Amino acid sequence: MEMAANNKTYDVHHPLNPMAIAVACAILGATASASAQTAQTAHDGPAVQQVEVTGIRASKQKSLEKKRNNDTMSEVVTAEDVGKMPDKNVADALQKLPGVNTLAGSGGQGGYDENDRVSMRGTSPSLSLTTINGHSVATADWDASDQLAGGAGSSGSGAARSVSFLLLPSEIVSQVIVHKSAEADQVEGGVAGAVDIITRRPLDGKKPFSAEASVQGVYSDLAGKTNPQLAAFLNWTNANRTAGVMLQVFDQKRNVRRDSQQITWGRIGAATNAGRANGGALAGTPFVSEVIESLFQQQRKRTGGLLGAEFKVTDDFTINADIFRSKLDASYANNRFVMRPTNSIAGGVVPTNVTVANGAVTSAQFDNTGAATGTQLESQVNPSAASRTGYENVDFKWRVNDALRVTGRGGSTKAEGDTYLYWNYAFLPNTATGYVYNGPNDPVTVLLPNGAAAANLTSNPGNSGADQSYSLQHSEDREHYGQLDAEYSFESGFVNSVKVGVRGSDHKRTGTRPLKAGLPENAAQNGQVSAASLPVIGWGGAQFPSDFGSNLGATGATGPYISPDAVVAWSQANLNANDAFNKPVAGVFTVKEKVKSGYVMARFGSDRWRGNAGVRLVRTETSVTTNTGLPCGVPTATNGITYGSAAQATACAGFVPAGGTLTTGSRFGNFYTLTTDSSYTKALPSMNLVYDATKDLVLRTAAARVMSRPDYSALGASISGFAYNPAAIPVSTASGGNAKLGPVLANNYNLGVEWYFQPRSLLSAQLFYIDFDALVGSGTSTQQLLNTAVPASLGGPQVVSTVVSSPVMTTGRSKGIEFGYEQPVWGGFGIQANYTYVDAKEASGLPMLGASRNSYTAGGFYENDKFSARLVYSWRGAARTGLYGLSQNYAAASGTVAASLNYSLTEAITLTFEGLNLNNPTLRYYNAADANIPFAATTALHSSGRQYYFGARFKY
Repeated sequence: MEMAANNKTYDVHHPLNPMAIAVACAILGATASASAQTAQTAHDGPAVQQVEVTGIRASKQKSLEKKRNNDTMSEVVTAEDVGKMPDKNVADALQKLPGVNTLAGSGGQGGYDENDRVSMRGTSPSLSLTTINGHSVATADWDASDQLAGGAGSSGSGAARSVSFLLLPSEIVSQVIVHKSAEADQVEGGVAGAVDIITRRPLDGKKPFSAEASVQGVYSDLAGKTNPQLAAFLNWTNANRTAGVMLQVFDQKRNVRRDSQQITWGRIGAATNAGRANGGALAGTPFVSEVIESLFQQQRKRTGGLLGAEFKVTDDFTINADIFRSKLDASYANNRFVMRPTNSIAGGVVPTNVTVANGAVTSAQFDNTGAATGTQLESQVNPSAASRTGYENVDFKWRVNDALRVTGRGGSTKAEGDTYLYWNYAFLPNTATGYVYNGPNDPVTVLLPNGAAAANLTSNPGNSGADQSYSLQHSEDREHYGQLDAEYSFESGFVNSVKVGVRGSDHKRTGTRPLKAGLPENAAQNGQVSAASLPVIGWGGAQFPSDFGSNLGATGATGPYISPDAVVAWSQANLNANDAFNKPVAGVFTVKEKVKSGYVMARFGSDRWRGNAGVRLVRTETSVTTNTGLPCGVPTATNGITYGSAAQATACAGFVPAGGTLTTGSRFGNFYTLTTDSSYTKALPSMNLVYDATKDLVLRTAAARVMSRPDYSALGASISGFAYNPAAIPVSTASGGNAKLGPVLANNYNLGVEWYFQPRSLLSAQLFYIDFDALVGSGTSTQQLLNTAVPASLGGPQVVSTVVSSPVMTTGRSKGIEFGYEQPVWGGFGIQANYTYVDAKEASGLPMLGASRNSYTAGGFYENDKFSARLVYSWRGAARTGLYGLSQNYAAASGTVAASLNYSLTEAITLTFEGLNLNNPTLRYYNAADANIPFAATTALHSSGRQYYFGARFKY
């Protein structure tokens, strides 16, 4: 049998020969139309002997066909019907592919119950590019910690380049292609790989009019609530199939509850009463310095749609336009009961009933009488948390003649994230506390020997005077882009075609914090009023639910929390909203990037060989505007300096570099704003080579120079995240960005084999090696900074020596092997499994962010004409998430179980059931042992329960 060359495609059952279809499928950004035409030709061609299949089997068949015919190392997911993919967003589907991992949270806030980010081959999510139909898509987050600050902060949170898949429901998907090797005509940005989400096109429709709908309810067992989930699809084409209009809409609501415990360790100071007692026996001993029990309650509502119009103007010219919008309203209240032994010790309390084991205080009790404030209530309320994204895109395909094809696209994409965060602390004085440390993998048991009475809220003046605030935040990510490509095909010879193209984009990412309201300015204009002058916040009667922490283990006692309504009312009535006085230094930045690129690429093939080779040239011009705090002009009662005065400006004038603009008058300190410009030009060669050894066996190899750019917060984050803990080493810490970072650069090598040993079956293996000669890592420096986290009881805020974590350029490598297997086995049953081993390290020897050494997915399915079922277990090993304080933090190994059931009542109506997180997972994070705490210690435990989706799909 003659084997297919580059200008031929394969059905996974039998080889095909349509040349034009193969060329169309090979173009980067191939539309869902091209994919559908390829599959239809496979079914309709007279030489093909096969039975047409539907449902799960049809999806797998199309995915394998696309994977086999791609020139790149790739994975493919296909969705047959709206809502039929057993996943709730695109990341859920990608989690089941070899070499792909997902994160249920984007950074420092920890994980929830829905996949949010996607990473590939042991690298950070920011090193994987996500596009829709081959073009850029802007991204945003709803969580305050992920909108602005971070990048080098705790757990790597912040304004990342990685796309939030929370805004991309699975209903929009026709096909998802994961490219693990690069081609010259692909947009740069994916060092580890690229995810291209292919949406439906109007002229893909097989009938003049079609309609589909999904009506579901979702029950979240921990939240104990049921909400509606709706999606619909309408498609119309004219009789000649030269014009079509498509509309997709979705409206999906659900409630989230997450029970958490966060744990911090410190050392008992030698100068404290506790450190001096009993001959200093406890001085320098590690102890649990803080335990936070968090009740997070949220309502998420994802709404939006996709509107598309496609016109076949002539047989040779087609134009398509589409508009996409998605919004996630994510209002929440995070109520926290805080036990803080470090405050007890700082207040002079000597612990009793102390147990020391393995060099650490594993249990103790604290009387907390008098001024000691070892217990507090803390509430974070965000009634306007939201994120949204969208794009407008126009693209065309023009067959100039039999040899020349021209394609192009242009458009814009924009995303925004919003926060209106109320934050209030209230102490519970005269509340005895204690704890029991249960081991490195378990929660700490909180002890309240005499209970926690809400009446204690009113027992001290200024009880609500910790750090109340409400703050506005806004992030905006937008890009305008344009692209033009031309491909000339040759009738004979080893080179089948030559493709050239140019692309330009103008990208801007901004973060703004116009206000963080706090205690009003005092009359002398050199500080804030005493908290004792304000009324005490009302309790509101709220108590932690009786089943709090039931999935976490022995968390111990809880108590009251301040109701969200009380927090909002108190803040609006008592806090000062003066813009100048409450203008934050941190979280404000602008990153502008202008990119121009061009490429040339040849496709080649002869007999059993096919592939492509080319080079992409990329010019990037970057402008970063950010704030830097100054250790000068701090008002005191004796130096005569007041906020916003000429004396304050004079005191800081000598600290401002050329080109900087000084701002004074803020209670967060004085600062200057400076813009840093840079540029670089990089050549990115690539090659993909495929050898069809037999009709069933495919060998692949690929090599490419690849490039990404640093996270926006790594470039633009002001120094922020201040912490002050007298029991820790170092005492004062912070984090910030580095505007002078260059691009991430690596060489990406791949070698793979694929055996299509029977219909709809595959056994594959891929070796990969990504050699980073420029990678963003973590570094530190010591600076004299105004630390606003120093408590008033210790003379704060004040200028202190602070260790600042910031990103620096380093090197590293990620290498490993992936195995994939899927096969229908008997009587409608089938199995699918994959395993990935990754060895990914930075030059320091630390694992790369997000790298799990081992991960796997195993699942099975059953399908007949009426009924289908699928069960999948996905597991990933421990992965480094970044810095927690100055310690390396890791997400512990975890796994999830998902299932779906479908029963067809008629050809038009299908009953559905889906379950996510059926094993009720607990997400655990821990710090590695270091000089401060010489053992691995759990830092957080999160549980969000199970989710059950049930309803029906309708199809016309």
